[in-house]
Amino acid sequence: MNDNPPLPQSAGPVSANLGDSIANELANVQQQLSAVREQVTETQRLATIGTIAAVIAHEFNNLLTPIVSYSQYALASATSEKPDMELIRKALDKSYHAASKAGRICNSMLGLARGESTLGKISVQKLIDETLLILARDPKKDGIALRVQVQPDLAVEGDQVQLEQVLLNLLINARQAMLGRGGSLWIKAAANEEATELRIQVVDSGTGIPEKLMSKIFQPFFTTKGTVRSGETKGTGLGLAICKDIVEQHGGRIEVQSEVGKGTTFSVCLPMGKTR
Repeated sequence: MNDNPPLPQSAGPVSANLGDSIANELANVQQQLSAVREQVTETQRLATIGTIAAVIAHEFNNLLTPIVSYSQYALASATSEKPDMELIRKALDKSYHAASKAGRICNSMLGLARGESTLGKISVQKLIDETLLILARDPKKDGIALRVQVQPDLAVEGDQVQLEQVLLNLLINARQAMLGRGGSLWIKAAANEEATELRIQVVDSGTGIPEKLMSKIFQPFFTTKGTVRSGETKGTGLGLAICKDIVEQHGGRIEVQSEVGKGTTFSVCLPMGKTR
């Protein structure tokens, strides 16, 4: 009889299989999280456009009114016994410029809605100009003095549509913080001395954010907004959370400073080199 106890079976293959299974599950979860993040970002982009839809509709009405009026002047003069060519020229010129602006607003808004963008080098001046075009409404109409201060030839690597989404959300927040009271809105952009980091700032002189809420403003679904004006929607509480996520995906960070009754400054800091 053999009195030696049986040798234990090796656990090597079992451990390896378990490790592979866990790794596969983690990879699947990561893919699902990435898909959900993309869907939430796209949903918030459309929600942002919905927030300013009433403003855009109002501005389009303001653009269409002179187009119709000037066209009528031109037609009336052209069909009269003594056409006034100077009047016709001026009327057509003003109609053309109003129609061109409406077309540019549509193109910029549709580009943002479709998310049609690729990673590449972005002109910061163009980024700001396009975002202001999507906003459509001249801040002066709300008693807001807009000042843009951008370092010449400034550029950054990234996704233009996503960065427009970030800047648009910050501008909407700034506008809403000053509605009914007016104020000043600054958009500043500059590189640091080493040209390694870009800082885009949106500075408003609005109501400010209470200190007790500062730690919550980037949390999903947290919002301090009610219905601002008739036709404008409530905040979803996702705007700043998505902004933070987009900026971090670009290898950057977003900072905020605020004082109740004096205003708020949001700073988007992005690396100047390639981000992805």
